[in-house]
Amino acid sequence: MLVIFDCDGVLVDTETVSARVLRDCLKPLGVHITISEVFALFRGKSIAVCADQVAALLADSEPYCSWPVNERDDFAREFWSKVQTETLRAFEAGVEPIDGVKALLQSLRERNIAFCVASNGRHEKMRLSLTQAGLIDYFPSHRFSATDVAEGKPAPDLFLYAAQKMKVLPADCVVIEDSPSGARAARLAGMKLFGYCPPDDTGQVDRRTQKLLEQEGAQLFRHMDELLGM
Repeated sequence: MLVIFDCDGVLVDTETVSARVLRDCLKPLGVHITISEVFALFRGKSIAVCADQVAALLADSEPYCSWPVNERDDFAREFWSKVQTETLRAFEAGVEPIDGVKALLQSLRERNIAFCVASNGRHEKMRLSLTQAGLIDYFPSHRFSATDVAEGKPAPDLFLYAAQKMKVLPADCVVIEDSPSGARAARLAGMKLFGYCPPDDTGQVDRRTQKLLEQEGAQLFRHMDELLGM
């Protein structure tokens, strides 16, 4: 058996930080978007898809919409690079592991159950966030990025690549995901899927995400403590 973890939002509590950075970078350009809207548009998407989504958001803003097409494309790429840089800086201030995940990883290690991380994020971002969260020792080398394959999630390429590198058949893999795009990638890869759908600070669950995870065949759980029993 191989357990494949997504990184952001599953191992490391980085998604709110990332969403805040993107929101703040868009604001001076006349694009006003909430944290919830950032999650809906960007969560779990590959860097290329995120860059396209940024371009779409900017398309109605001034002076962007009056620029030649080639200048728009260049600006969108530069803008996304800036967002990545600012996000890494925010991570350097410190990020926390998802509640209960350290104990889960330790239990998997003690039971000799193989695990790895497969993220749409770049290796640099993964390494930094795992280090800041105190989890890097659990993933000294078994880290796989969408930059390693032709297409990131929701395509199955990344999960299949991770299984191949770890020398485990897809049917013997379990994926832990919190995003609909990652859930779809797991389903297309033919892997068993557990969907992490924790409550927010008010005790409410994101019903939209929950429904989308279930549509991809995910078995849902609320806290990492539940996972070993499942």
